[in-house]
This record gives sequence, structure tokens and C-alpha cells, in this order.
Amino acid sequence: MKKNFLYFLKCVCFFTLLGWIVFSVYHVLKWKDTTGEYLSSVEQLYATPEDLIDVVFAGSSHCYFGIHPAVLWKKYGIAAFDMSVSSQDKNSSYHDLIELYKTQSPSVIYVDLHALLYDQHQVIANVYRNYLSLKTSLNSIALVNKYIEGEEREAFYLRFPIIHTRYRELKKYDFLEYPPNTFGRGEFFTWRMIGESWSDPEVINDTAIGELSEKNREWLGNLIALAEEHGTKIEFIVLPFAMNDAEHEILNAAEEMLFEREYPYTDYNKMLDQINMDLQNDYADAEHLNVYGAEKMTAFLGETLVKKYDLPDHRGDDRYWQWEADLNWYENTWLSHWMEETSDPYEYVSGIKQFSGGITLVGLDGDYLNSEKDYFEILKPLGMSYEEYLSGGKWIYRNGSLQKIAENVIGAEEVYYDFSRYDRVKLSYYGALNPDNIMIGKETYQGLSPLTFVTYDTLLEKIALCREF
Repeated sequence: MKKNFLYFLKCVCFFTLLGWIVFSVYHVLKWKDTTGEYLSSVEQLYATPEDLIDVVFAGSSHCYFGIHPAVLWKKYGIAAFDMSVSSQDKNSSYHDLIELYKTQSPSVIYVDLHALLYDQHQVIANVYRNYLSLKTSLNSIALVNKYIEGEEREAFYLRFPIIHTRYRELKKYDFLEYPPNTFGRGEFFTWRMIGESWSDPEVINDTAIGELSEKNREWLGNLIALAEEHGTKIEFIVLPFAMNDAEHEILNAAEEMLFEREYPYTDYNKMLDQINMDLQNDYADAEHLNVYGAEKMTAFLGETLVKKYDLPDHRGDDRYWQWEADLNWYENTWLSHWMEETSDPYEYVSGIKQFSGGITLVGLDGDYLNSEKDYFEILKPLGMSYEEYLSGGKWIYRNGSLQKIAENVIGAEEVYYDFSRYDRVKLSYYGALNPDNIMIGKETYQGLSPLTFVTYDTLLEKIALCREF
């Protein structure tokens, strides 16, 4: 009896340990982004407590490039979320919304209709983004069954046959959680500009009705049924992009079907003048808006949203801290871009003071006292005294306060400062403007100019900016 019990106990311990190892390995190797650069709207959904999301925007990259929930939060306190995935297809759109309904009860869903224009993914990474991101459940299995055929299904069910080769590409955020996946609301930021006008008014004005496939009709019908089942209002939209005649005629057919069933449909390609969209400067490429275009698009749609639906203003409610953090991220992104572009050190220092959650290392080194540039006047707004300025050294600017932490003395003891759990700066002094005077990890940050700024973003837990003047 005792031997049997010990054998049973050993088996339990063995399979418990095996399960822990398998889970740990899977957590490292699993697919972690749905938009690129480790950003995952799916992970952000799973990180959101129950029944907080009021408005959902479902769709592909058109959606996460073009709709920024931070704008709706800043202007109206609306708790919006982009349930969007790169090249989100019809199957994924439907099943992602089923996943969302497991924990959320939105009042309104907007569905971007770009998925009407294709049935198959052209890039294998987008298959993985759409079919490997959901937690394993009956819903994720049903999603796989809709798209994956034959023997390949087993690989998508188990996932390990696909992801086990990722060990070759593992990086920091395969082992650590990427901070925006705890508070991001699905949007993606890019400053890229197309720099050319691509609009074809003949396409936009085409009134011909194309053919709406049975698969497309089924998809629209399923979305409507899903929204009605959960008591959610549903609207269908087309976010701005450069379409051809055939694509526009398919969308015209969808508009006709939705009109007959009395469901709202808006093609924003027909409203570019009203939105004040600049074709050269508000687009990242012919398919996607950049941050300038997204801000205009979101603000314009938001005006209609608040007029049609009586949505609460959640600003000031601590339960919605993720939307507030998302807004901080959004504003820091704008500020960082402006700081990178400016050549004026006074403007740059002004940006340092505005940077939410920033820790800035200030280094003053070399023959700055004989420079034509008045470095003291540049640094005085940060709270530097003239006595400290004369001796040079290294300071930390944080929460409106400047603290000196290292002197420019050869042979002085090394000084360490922790930006976060993962990033530590080492300050040494090996002589004027030596690159090893400032090191973070294996990277050197001391430049060839007397004044160095290194700003650490505590929200994203990474270096946001590094600049010398």
C-alpha cells in the first residue's frame, strides 16, 4: 500500500513538474503580437478587467492605424478599444468579438469592412497573428476550423509544432511582459508620411454595384446576429484608404445590403474634405493613416459617436486607469517626436519638463565653460544652480526636481542609478567626453558634445530619447 502511494506521489510530482516546464516554455515561445513590435490587442483585451469597454472598433491594420482610443478618452472620457489585428480576416473578426464578449459588454461596435476584400492571407505571419493569439478554448478551435484545412489544423490546435522554432528569434519581451500590453487600447503610432497625393475621385464616385459573395453576406449577417444577441448597437464603416474600382464596387454592394436591413454604413473615403484630411501628410502609405490622420479621423468619428449614443464620461474613475495610462503613452509619443525634431536646446528642455513619467539623466562634460553656447541658461529651467554648473557632472531630473549624483573626477567611484527593475545606468569618469562615462547595459551614451540628455520612459520601461547639444 505504501509503495503504491509513493509511486502515485512520484507520478503526480513528475507530471506537475512536466506541466510547469511545458507551460513555461510555451509562455516564452508563444506568438506575442497582433500588430507588430510585440504590441498585442489580444493581450491588451485579456489585461482589461470585466465590463469596462463601452465602444469597440473591430478590423485590420486600417483600424489600429486609423482609430486612436486615446483621443476619445481625452475629449470625452469614452472607454474605447481597438479589437484589431494585422490583416484581420472575416473569421478572426467574428471570433475575436466572441472572445471580447466573454468579459466585456460594449454599447457600440464599429466594424471596418476591409475584410470584405479578401479571403486568404498573403503573409504567413498574419495567419499566425490571427489564429494563434487567442487563448485555447472552444472559440479558438472554432476559429481554426473555419480557415485551416486538413492535417494542418492539429498544428494550430497544439501550437507547439509552429512556435517551437521561435527560439532563434527570442528577444527581451519574449521573457518579460511588454508594458503597453497591460494598458494599451489597441492603437498603433507611426509618423511616416506618404508624401504624395494618391486620391482618385473617379473611384470614390463610382456608383456601380459589385457582387457580394455568399461568404461576405454570411459574415455581415453573423456580425449583426452576434451584436443583437448581446444587445449591442453595430455600425459598419470603411476607414480611408486607396481603393480600386473593383474594391469600391464590392463595398457598394455591402452598403446596399446593409441599407436594406437598416444598419448604419459610413464610407469615410467619401468624407475626406469634411474630415480635413491631407492626402500627402496624414497618410503613412496608401493603405494607412499616420498619427496626424488618425487624430483627425478619430475626432471626427467621435463627434458623431457622442451625438448618437449616451455614453458615460469615465474620467476620474480609478477603474479606468488603463485609458489614462494609454493617454499618457499617446501624449508622450507626440512629445517625443517633437523633441526628436527640434534643434533648439531650450525647446528640448521644455519637453523634458513635460514628459510624463520620465527620468532624465543630464550630463555636463568637456570644455563647456569656454563654449559660445550658454549652457547654464539652457539648464537653469531644470533647477540647476550656478555653483553646480561650474563643476559639471551628472544629474537626475525627475518629478520636477534635479539631483546631482556624480562628479567629473577621474578615479572617482562608479555610481549606479536604477531606472527600473531591468535598466541601470553606470556613471564613471575616464576623462572628458569618454564614451564609457555613461553606460546603460552594454551601450554607451556619452556623446562628443558637452551636454547630454538621456530620458527614460518609466511607463514603457525603456530609453525614450537620447540627445546631445
